[in-house]
Amino acid sequence: MTRGEHATVEAINAKRNRIAVRTEDGRVVDYDPKRPRGVEVFRRELRALAVGDRIQFRAPDRALKLANGDFATITALEDRKAVLRTDAGREISASLHRLRHIDYGYASTSHSSQGATVDRVIVNVDTMRSIELVNRKQFYVSISRARHDVSVYTDDREALRRAVDRNREKFVALEQARLRIQPQQHRAHEPPRQNIAQSHGVRR
Repeated sequence: MTRGEHATVEAINAKRNRIAVRTEDGRVVDYDPKRPRGVEVFRRELRALAVGDRIQFRAPDRALKLANGDFATITALEDRKAVLRTDAGREISASLHRLRHIDYGYASTSHSSQGATVDRVIVNVDTMRSIELVNRKQFYVSISRARHDVSVYTDDREALRRAVDRNREKFVALEQARLRIQPQQHRAHEPPRQNIAQSHGVRR
């Protein structure tokens, strides 16, 4: 398979550790999933689009000079083609078949909005989400994108304070410290061969 080529998973053989995929030209390729590099997995979903809709690109397109996370507005739909105007002001014409890795662009994650500045921001914070998704840095990035106005919506006003005060970097550092200290505490009770493995940098 060549760079940028798409294929659909046809079958999975767990015993042989093989995956069979069908390419766009009809070929069936059987391979070991441990070997390929640069392979990404996507789930196909339908999107109904119309003129005026705002979209966001979810993967880079070098030919169109578009980066992952770029936004555009559909200005025309003609014979299986779409004319787009990017937020940078460029006009692009592309076939609908090419516009595979897109989604509606009316909202974005805090991660993909880093570096952007807009007049008004609406932030939705689900306090039940893990520290990986809701933390101090994420909240700061979300509210600091606004030039004039910020509105925050949440499921629990009191829990919001605790959720957005969590420091993910500090949490990760403490976890790493705990994992490194733990083998030292048990070293006296471990057989010699495990002590040797530890000295060679084997991590659990």
